[in-house]
Amino acid sequence: MSKLIFGFDIDGVLTNDDDGDCSIWIREASDYFGEPLPEKRTYYIEDAFGKSTEEVMEFFQARVHSIFTKVPIRDHVAETLHSLWSHEHTIHLITARDERFRDVTEKWLGRHNIPYHSLHMSPSNQSYSKGLLCKELQVGFFVDDKVENALDTAQNGIYTLLFHASHNRGFETSLPLVKNWREIQRHINSYLGYAQF
Repeated sequence: MSKLIFGFDIDGVLTNDDDGDCSIWIREASDYFGEPLPEKRTYYIEDAFGKSTEEVMEFFQARVHSIFTKVPIRDHVAETLHSLWSHEHTIHLITARDERFRDVTEKWLGRHNIPYHSLHMSPSNQSYSKGLLCKELQVGFFVDDKVENALDTAQNGIYTLLFHASHNRGFETSLPLVKNWREIQRHINSYLGYAQF
C-alpha cells in the first residue's frame, strides 16, 4: 500500500465546537458580551454581534485559552487518525490558530491521544494560505470547516472535504460536505481505494 499524506484542520474538524446551528465561539461571545445569541449565522464574531475589532480582541484575550483547553473532541477522530498512523500514512494538522497557542494546542492533542507528524499554526497576527501549505507538504486529502480554506485547498488540486458547521450551512459548493468522522472515514476509504482500514 502506498503511503499517503493527509491534512486536517483542528477547530471545527477535530474539535466538537459547532453543532451545525451555533459554535462554541458564538456561545462564549454571547455570554461574554451579555447579549442573546444572534440569528445571523457567521464565522466572525464582529459580524454576529456588531462589535469592533478591539472588543473582539478583548473577548479572545479573556476566553480563548479556556475554550482551547475545554473544547471537546469529535467522536471517532482518534480512532480514524490512529488507523492512518498505523498504516504509516502522514498526518499534518493545519490550523489558523495563532502560534502563541501552540502549548495549549499540543496539550489538548496529547490529552485526546491524537497522533500527528506535524502541527502547522499561523505566525502571530498573520494568516496564510492552507492551499499553498498543503501543496508544499504534498497533502493529497484535506478537511476544513471554513469555506474559504476548503476552496483554497481544492483549487490547489487537493481532495477536500468541507465539514458541516453553522457558518457554512446552506453554502452552495461542489465540495463534498461531511457531518461527522464516520463520513470522513468513508471518504478516506474511497481515497485509499479499499473498503476497510
